[in-house]
Amino acid sequence: MKKLACILFWIVCSHTVLSQTITQIDSVSQSMCLYLNKMDIKNDTLAMNNLYNKKVIPYLNTFEASKTNKVGQQVYYRLQRNCVAFRELLDRIDPPKESVSRLAYKPKSEVSNADLQKLKNAQKLYYFEVSGDTTQVLIKDGKWLETFADDTYSNLDMNWITNTEFELVFNSSNNETRSNFSVQGDTYIYQVLTKEDDYFVLSVNIPGQPIYEKLKIYHY
Repeated sequence: MKKLACILFWIVCSHTVLSQTITQIDSVSQSMCLYLNKMDIKNDTLAMNNLYNKKVIPYLNTFEASKTNKVGQQVYYRLQRNCVAFRELLDRIDPPKESVSRLAYKPKSEVSNADLQKLKNAQKLYYFEVSGDTTQVLIKDGKWLETFADDTYSNLDMNWITNTEFELVFNSSNNETRSNFSVQGDTYIYQVLTKEDDYFVLSVNIPGQPIYEKLKIYHY
């Protein structure tokens, strides 16, 4: 979930007014993902430029200028959410501070019951964004409340669905990235894998996608 300064794909010229729903944005992003997966270009920068020149910019050219910034942001972030290949391409072009581990199978939880209970009892956690910024988490009354480095926030519902798994259901956010990446009702499934000295290792899966990403959640 990051911006590439060299790719201002939402800046285009003359357009036609169209009203887009998230469903339409997601349909477009899935079509772009299919195109990316079929692309036979080994150079990542050339692949990214080809995707924008052939798919993204022509799509944005159907909008009037006042609409392109918002629609462009939605396409960019929803494409990241809906397309593993696009996330991987971004990571190669602009590597995150901490490498991302993606698995094509559901990992096995090896956390002890005692350590798992520490997480279930925790009210304050934190994690690092791909940029290196710290995001604070407050768990209260079934809510997962995130505060970002720029003092923006996200509000999600948190529900334990198995002994080692919980789901986060997105409600709202005034953070540019999160408000474009997720829409109300989007669900993310987390599984607690292990407990290390000062953090837990979790996996996260977007329902419907065959990929599990590993991440670290730190405790105080």
